[in-house]
Amino acid sequence: MPGPRIRASKYNIDASTGSLVDMAFDSDYNLNKIARAIKSTSQTTVAHGLPYTPKVVSMREITTGKFGGGGLYEVDSTNIKPTISTHKTTYGYGTTTYANDVATWSYILIDPLVPGTYKKNMEGKPKLLVGADTGTDYDYKIHSGYDTFKVAKTGRLTINADIYDPGSSGGVRTLSATVNHGLGYAPMFAPFVPYETEREAYLSWNSQYNSDSWIEGITYYTGQEVENMDTGVWYVCKLTHTASSSNKPETGASWQTYWDIATEPDFYNTYVNALEDQKFIYGGVEAFNLSYIKYYSTSTQLVLELTQNCAPDQPPGYEYTPCPAEKVYVDYTIFYNPAGEEFNLL
Repeated sequence: MPGPRIRASKYNIDASTGSLVDMAFDSDYNLNKIARAIKSTSQTTVAHGLPYTPKVVSMREITTGKFGGGGLYEVDSTNIKPTISTHKTTYGYGTTTYANDVATWSYILIDPLVPGTYKKNMEGKPKLLVGADTGTDYDYKIHSGYDTFKVAKTGRLTINADIYDPGSSGGVRTLSATVNHGLGYAPMFAPFVPYETEREAYLSWNSQYNSDSWIEGITYYTGQEVENMDTGVWYVCKLTHTASSSNKPETGASWQTYWDIATEPDFYNTYVNALEDQKFIYGGVEAFNLSYIKYYSTSTQLVLELTQNCAPDQPPGYEYTPCPAEKVYVDYTIFYNPAGEEFNLL
């Protein structure tokens, strides 16, 4: 970027020479600009205040002060309409119970989903603007009139679950990994994955909509894994593209532009960050032993949780099988931003 540049480095790193990964802040890169936070306790339409359809980050308040990702909503050029979701309160084969969430939180970004312009009146107010004045605020790399995501802590949480064998009557167990954030309130956090994911349902969706065998004509996205059924070798997509004979793994003239060789997936080794691409799952999932992965924040901790629901023996249709050992892990980012604070900066 020509002209002035603002950089802030991590401790003991020279800001003038340090690499991007060692910077806490670099004005060459756009900051997210959060204009508004809206709490909804019912499925009532609310005007978001922008003259175009904006990008939105949404979270669920499961119970008071407990926040997870995956809030659902509809948004257009005028309004946002949230959905109040339900969550599981107890687990068991045929005995699971549910309750409504407390609220859905919508965080409105200045960035548009469709073309549009908005410029906040900052006349007579102190401000820091970085970037060209194009007549709309979202083109600024930095705009001090809006909030942004502020990183407080990063790290990894891991659950290593051994074989769960409660006996032929079945059972439920919950394991967790936590980190104390020390903020005194429930913060926003990343990755922005659903509060709860049923692993078997995710794998079912993945095989239906991200077919695990290479098929010509399908659009493959970066990070997606497929198997070449001709050879049994697995590949990971490194550049989004539409599959054709010219980019087919191994045999296509340009396949190495689009694919890297990958290890065969371990379906009992779940990297939570990869769940950010999850879509709606249509249709049922026929499975007996189920694993539920939850990821949420409270006023004291960020929590990764695994609940295993081991089905009882049901002859002659199902013979009892213990839940296999599995690993669940997440590379987390905790933000200073409170998850439960309403504001309007428009």
